Parts: sequence; C-alpha cells; structure tokens
Amino acid sequence: MNKPRPIQQVFYAIMRITFTQMLLMTALTSLVSAAHLNGQGILDRKVSLDVNQREVQSVLSEIEKQTSVEFTYRDKFIRSLDRVSMKLEEASLKEVLDRLFDSHVSLIIVEEEEEIVLKPKSGLAPAESAITQERPVKGKVTDESGQPVPGVNVIEKGTTNGTTTDIDGMFSMNVRDENAVIVFSFIGYATQEVRVGDRTNFDISIVGDVTTLGEVVVVGYGEQKKETLTGSVANISGKEIVKSPSTNVGNSLAGKLPGLIVNQRSGEPGQDDPGILVRGYGTFGADGDASSTASAPLIVIDGVPRAYMTRLNPQDIESISVLKDASASIYGARAANGVILITTKKGVKGKPVFDLSFNHAFSQPTKVMDVLDAATFAEAFNEAEWYRAGRPATWTPFYSNEAIQKYRDGSDPVLYPNTNWVDEVFKSASVQQRFNLSATGGGESVRYFLSFGATNQEGILKHAPNSYRQYNVRLNVDVNLTKNLTLGANISGIINDKRSSSTQDNQNNDERVDFYNILHANPTLVARYPNGLIAPGRLGENPLLLDQRGYNRVQSSPLFSSFTATYNVPFVKGLKLTGTYNYDLNNQFEKRWIKPYFYHEYNVVTGEYIKKQGTGSSTAELTDTYRKWTTILSNFRINYDKTFDKHFIGVMLGIERQKSENSWASAYRKNFVSTAIEQIDVGSTAPADRNNGGSSGASAYQNYLGRLNYNFSERYLVEFLFRYDGSQIFPEGKRYGFFPGVSAGWRLSEESFLKSLTFINNLKVRASYGESGNDRVGAYQYLQSFSFGDNYVFGSADVPGIYPGVMPNPNITWEVARQTDFGIEGTFWNGLLGVDVTRFQSKRSNILVPRNVSVSNVYGFPGLPYENLGKAENSGFELVLTHKSKIGSVDYRISANTAFTRSKIVFMDEVPQDEPYKNRTGHPVGAGLYYKADGVFNTQEELDAYPHLANAQVGDTKIVDLNNDNLINGADQFRFDYTAVPSMFSELHLISDTKTLT
Repeated sequence: MNKPRPIQQVFYAIMRITFTQMLLMTALTSLVSAAHLNGQGILDRKVSLDVNQREVQSVLSEIEKQTSVEFTYRDKFIRSLDRVSMKLEEASLKEVLDRLFDSHVSLIIVEEEEEIVLKPKSGLAPAESAITQERPVKGKVTDESGQPVPGVNVIEKGTTNGTTTDIDGMFSMNVRDENAVIVFSFIGYATQEVRVGDRTNFDISIVGDVTTLGEVVVVGYGEQKKETLTGSVANISGKEIVKSPSTNVGNSLAGKLPGLIVNQRSGEPGQDDPGILVRGYGTFGADGDASSTASAPLIVIDGVPRAYMTRLNPQDIESISVLKDASASIYGARAANGVILITTKKGVKGKPVFDLSFNHAFSQPTKVMDVLDAATFAEAFNEAEWYRAGRPATWTPFYSNEAIQKYRDGSDPVLYPNTNWVDEVFKSASVQQRFNLSATGGGESVRYFLSFGATNQEGILKHAPNSYRQYNVRLNVDVNLTKNLTLGANISGIINDKRSSSTQDNQNNDERVDFYNILHANPTLVARYPNGLIAPGRLGENPLLLDQRGYNRVQSSPLFSSFTATYNVPFVKGLKLTGTYNYDLNNQFEKRWIKPYFYHEYNVVTGEYIKKQGTGSSTAELTDTYRKWTTILSNFRINYDKTFDKHFIGVMLGIERQKSENSWASAYRKNFVSTAIEQIDVGSTAPADRNNGGSSGASAYQNYLGRLNYNFSERYLVEFLFRYDGSQIFPEGKRYGFFPGVSAGWRLSEESFLKSLTFINNLKVRASYGESGNDRVGAYQYLQSFSFGDNYVFGSADVPGIYPGVMPNPNITWEVARQTDFGIEGTFWNGLLGVDVTRFQSKRSNILVPRNVSVSNVYGFPGLPYENLGKAENSGFELVLTHKSKIGSVDYRISANTAFTRSKIVFMDEVPQDEPYKNRTGHPVGAGLYYKADGVFNTQEELDAYPHLANAQVGDTKIVDLNNDNLINGADQFRFDYTAVPSMFSELHLISDTKTLT
C-alpha cells in the first residue's frame, strides 16, 4: 500500500487497533461495568473525592464520571450553594451526598434511568425551589385509521431522553417538567411535536405521507429529517412494497420512486431480475454501447454493499432510499450511478406479535403475439412469393388451393396440420406463491424480530423444466447491556433452488427459451402428431422437447450477518460511538445436465413414424460447478450531534475496510453409461471425455468518510460530506480517490416575511454538488497478466502453454462523475398541493474503456487494457405533484411524477464512420443505427425516380438517401437519438384508505 496521505494520517492511530479488538474491549469492559453497577443500588456506588473549595456543580460532574449516575437539577439552585471541601476514599454515594448537601436537598432516584433528581426541601426561597422535577407521561400513538403504530420514536426535544412505542402503540417515559416538548417521529409519517403542559396522558395520531414518504429519511450512514434534508433522496416504506404481489423486490419498485428506472426483460422464474438505473445511463461500455453493468447503482443493505436485493423478503424491509445526487458521494468510488439503501426491520418493544400472510397469484406474459392459422398463412405466403417474383401473369403458388382447404378443415392433421405454436408452448397462466411468518416483541433491554418466508414460482412454458424455490430467514436482535451500550445482531439467509433448460446459444450463453424459434415456426408444421408423438418442429428444435434435453440447476445459500455495538458516551451528551462487523458467505452449486433428445418424423412413403435424434449433443454431458464468495466489512464511526440555542451541528467521522474473496471449481464428463444417473463419477474417464477448471480472486477497499451538518433554526441548512476511497484494483499512486459533496438549503417558509402567507406550510430551495466514482473494471490491469492454455505437443508429450493477456496500464484510475442538482419543494394548503422539482446534470470523465482506433492491430498486441478515455454527460429534470384530502370519512392521495433524462457521449475513441452522422459521439448512450423512412412507393414512376434497394417494388418502404449518392446502402443509416430505455417516465397513483389504483 502506498504511503499514507494527509487525510489518512488523521485516522492512522485508529488503524492501529482493529475493529475486532475494539469491539471485544468495549463489550468486555461494559459487561464488567454492568455486572458491578447493576449488582448494587445507586446510592451504594463508591466514590473517591479530594476537593478544596470547589463549586458544587463541578463536584457533581466528577461524581457522574465515577458512578455513571446522571444528576438533574436547576442550575440557579445549585449555584446558590456554598463551595465545598472534602476528602473521601471509597465512600458510598449516599455518604457523599449527605455531606455535600446536609439537609438542604431531597433526592428523587429514578433507578431505571440511573438518574438522581436534586430537589430543595421546603422552606427555601421560591427561586431556589424552582428545580427540575421528573414528570411521568404516557400515551398511545395511532395512524389515520386508528390502528396502533409500533416503533415510533418518542423523544424529549433537546435531550437524549426517549423511548419507542410498543406493538400496541403505547409508550411511557419521564420528562423534565411541564415545559418539555415531546417529538414523535417515524419513517413514512410526518413528525409531530407536543408540549407537555399539565397533561400526563397523550393520544397521538400521526399522519402518513406516502407521496413524500415521511419526515425521517434514511441516508448514507444515518437518518435525517425530511424538512432539513438538502440532498435529492427518494424514499419508500416497506408497507408500500408489500402491496405489490411480485415475488421480486426490484419489480415491486417499478413506478414507485421518481428517477428510478426499472425494466423487467424476463419473466422466467428465478431469472426475472429487472434492469435498474438511477436517472438513466451516465456512462458507456467498451464499444460505446449502453452497459447495464457499468451503469448499475450501488446496492447497500443494512449498511453493507450486497447482492440479492431482488431476493429479499419484502416483509423484512423497513424502507428503501435512493441517493441521486451529492448525497451519494459518501459512498465514493462506487456511487457514480446512484445508491440504493435498504433498511430491514428491527424488533419493537412490547408483547410478542405474530404476523402471518399468504399470497397466491397468477402471472401471464405481458403480450403474446397473435399468429396466423395455417390456411391464412398459406394464402399470405403465396401472395408474398408472387409479389417478390414481380407479379407475373402466370404463377404456380407454393400452396395449392386443395392444400389450403385441408389446412382449413383439418381433414389431414399429419400432412396438413393447423398448429398454433403459442398455444402449444405457453400456459394460459403460471402460479406464484408467497408465504411469510414473522414475530416481533421485547422489553426495555432486549428487542427481537424474526421472520421466515417461502416463495414458489412456476414457469409459463408447458414443456420446460422451469421453476424457482426460495426460502428466507432473518433474526434481528438488539440488547441494551447498559444504559449507554447497545449490541445488535442481524443475521439472515436465503436458500435458492432454480431449475431451467440446459440449452445454450452459439456463444455458450444460457438460452433456455428460444422465442425466435417459437414465433417463427410456421403453423403448417406439426407440433405433436395425433398419436401423441412429438414432431421435429422448426429445424428439429421443437420447444415441446425442452424437458427431455436435460436441465440446469443452480442452488445457492447466501448468509448475511451484521454485528453492531453502539455506545452513547455519558459524560459528553450527543457523542456516540458505533462499530459494526459484517461477514457474508455465499455457496453456490450448479449442475448442467445435457441429454440427447429424440423426436419422430412421419415417413410419407411408408406411413411410419421414424425416431430421430435432435440437433443437440449426441451423448450425455455433465458439468458440476462450485462457487464460493466471502465478504468481510468492518467500520467504526464517531457521531456528535449538538444543539446550541438555534444552532445545530452534527459531525460524523468513520473508517471502513472491506475484503472480498471468491473461488470456483468445475468438473466435466461425457459419455455416461446411463442417463438415469447424473453424477460426475459415472461419466467416462477417458482424457478426451473429461475436463476441469478453477480459479480464485480477491478485492479490498479501505475508506475514510465523514459528514458535517449545520443548520440555523432549521432555516438555513448546509451539509458537507466526503469519502476517501482506496482500492487494490488500481496501482500505487492511483489507488486513492477523494470524493467530496456539498449541499445547502433555505427554508423560505421559516422566514418572517412569508409567515403571513398561511397557505404555505413548507417551502424549501436546495442545491448540491458532489463527486463520486466508478471502478467497475477488471482488477490488476496495471500488471502484465498471463494465462494458461494453448498447449502444444513436444515430442510425444502434451506441454502446458502460457500466453500474455492485455497490455498493462500503469495509469489506470477512477472514473469520476461530477453531479449538480437544483431543487425546490413545497407543501401548500395543508397538503392540498405538494410540489417537488429537481433539475440535475452529471458530467462523467475518465470513463474506463479500451482504445478502438488510436492503436492499430497491426502492432500485434495481445489486447488493449482499459484506459480513462471517455467522457459523457447526463441531464434532465424530475417533477412530483401531490394532492391529499378527504371526502367524507375517506382519506385519499393523488401523486403524479414525471422524469426526463438524456445522455450524450462527449468523447470516445471510436472508429470514424463512413458518414459523420453515424458516429456515436454527440448522441445518447445506446443510440442505434437505423434507416429513415419517407412513406412508401405508390407508383412505378415514383419507384423509378428515386434510389431504392435491389428488387424493391411498388408498395415497399421508401428509404431516404441521406448522403445523396443515389444509392441505398449502409451509408444511409443514421444514429437515432432514442434508446431501449425511455427518456421520459410518467406515473400516476391514486391512493385511498380502502384501495390503491396505480
């Protein structure tokens, strides 16, 4: 590792102690302390003092440090007491307090809070008796429908004193006095503040807001109030996600969050993960095309970058946040494409509550192509052939009238079938089921959340081995070891079992379902003979034979574990230390079993059905592949939050390390004695019939991060954050990158000159600028790599070969995105109108791509490495409009949002096209080449007068001759500025308390 840089030196001392050591030391120390302190009464705790003419307030502070007891009192009263002198060794706290206050003070002991309230005895001056007195309060929190809301944060404003509601929405706590203000907050609901006054019992109804998604938003390494948030963050609660019947969490997000683009390209069980983009494509791949991998957002689950987001149990999710601007900079080198934060549920104080749900749904293809029957197809085929032949006066059609009639009446289903291939292959609907059981509860010291989920998906094809089974388990426990120390464990696992066809395309990519073959099979081909035998179909690839060709089975069992320790420093209010240790393990076993398959073909001469082998492998083949991934991530963070009069300051500093390893091994055999046993040791042991392979890899990150928040009276808001990322992907000297972000906001609704406009509930303008990176490129490209292979024969021996990989690039480093956002958001007339408008721009530089033209192939290099060459831009806007009101007793909300995004390639090392309008530069990422049409040729004269393709006839499409060379060829294609990902998305949601229409 390269020499530490200045910002590294700030954390250098912290690095000397590993997180594991720190966690063990903290836990052991706290356990010993807890055993000592809880084993005796508060007044029995030991104190040693040696003070001379010290103020009483100073003495109390010293006692607090030694005993972990907190004193509550009125400053004016304590300052009125005389200075004291005393010397005591291992005296009890009761003895110390008796000598300190004599008979002037009464003690009120709050045992569960480890707190002592100092109250002057009667007879003192009124001014001196005006001390803080504990005031018990309790109540219940419900939502708009009157249902209790568990887990609501109930905090005495300006203090760390607080609790959460139990499963019945109940809470109880002690506050300072009647002037205390209680704050009620919960993700997905508006925050409320209530002054205690002379009340002791409170019934609070919190108002949900699924359009702005609450007043508390999860951001990177913390939470922030929506009203003081200065970044562009979209959020959705878990309650909204489970309303979707989809078994895939990614698909459930479609249309739910502005700026999040979700495209599902497949409905195959276990293969239905959608493509997810945040604000479209911001970068491009090696050939300038859109790359879903290079543009994919970073997924962070419970604070850890993790896979399997789409396979989470929806019932386990508390909330999902999408960081779209400078707010993502705190994730540094992997955040250029945005960040999706997923927070899972925790336990709630209260009696055990069980939740059981079952969902049974049917899925269908979005659109199935309408196909012609055999007779109509034959007629259309004859017409097309005649047309292509130039419309001759005399013509012998391919299908005779007699044949067409037989297709139509079905009199000879063997030689003149009428096959609807769509009906033969597809089911009308497939079944998917989801089951979930969870339990939550706990007390003041221990809270837990447990869940189990099961998912079953069946395929849409009648004769394919497509199915998916999934099981989810989760245990989340939080334990208050002491008043200030909380330990937590969040452990979850997923068991996947996915089956599909073993077929592959020409590039050995999984094909599974050849839709081209299905939709291009003529209806004049037999699918199944009347006697039940399966026919060859199109090109001998009848899809009814898929279940006879073997299978591909993938079983995986990822395990995710997170262990946390949080310590609220008692002698520095607002200071919190948090450490986490995360260990993830995933084992995957894949078995691809390929069998010879057979169909029957009718012999028109003999009338027999001849059994023939299909186009696949002539012998059974088996490949077993085992893969393993492990990730260890630990971090340590220091948080300090403090309010000084109208000023609030929040500081967070942290260090994070991540190490990932992966390995795989595979074995291959063919020529099995029997296809009844698909085990690797049953295959042939001949050298030509077996093979094996394997490899391993590792990656690591070391990061330093921080955030500074400041606001004045929650009116003027500023945030600065950074991440200093180090990765082994890049060479020394290029290994670390600094990614800052800054944002600011101004709540105009808090200004006095707008207070008179009562229809304005909230109005805020915000702006942000941030830098983030992208490192999705192969590791160690700064080194010359070699690969084993290309064996050769020397004498009679087979000698292993070795050959070089791509050329090394010693200067490879981060891809950088610079993002700017401007936004305005407001709520008017108590929610009758809500507006949120954002204008954004992202400029991407140092895009990692290989050269295409500036280094010629004639030099003989084995391959060119990725370099920081490309530049791209991405800009657009987002608009969200909301309306909420009530009709009678029915609450309803309307939410409409639209987003527009357009990318542009600014520079890439592309091969110059024969015409400049065909170049990719200057056009959106993913823009393809197309011909431009200008109607059709209506007459022969028009056809003769304009350039056209060979054999073009009247009625054909008129292709524009863009370069005016009187020829129609590839030079007339142009770069079309629309891509497979729409530039504009619009969504409308109508939500009531009884049903949801989207």
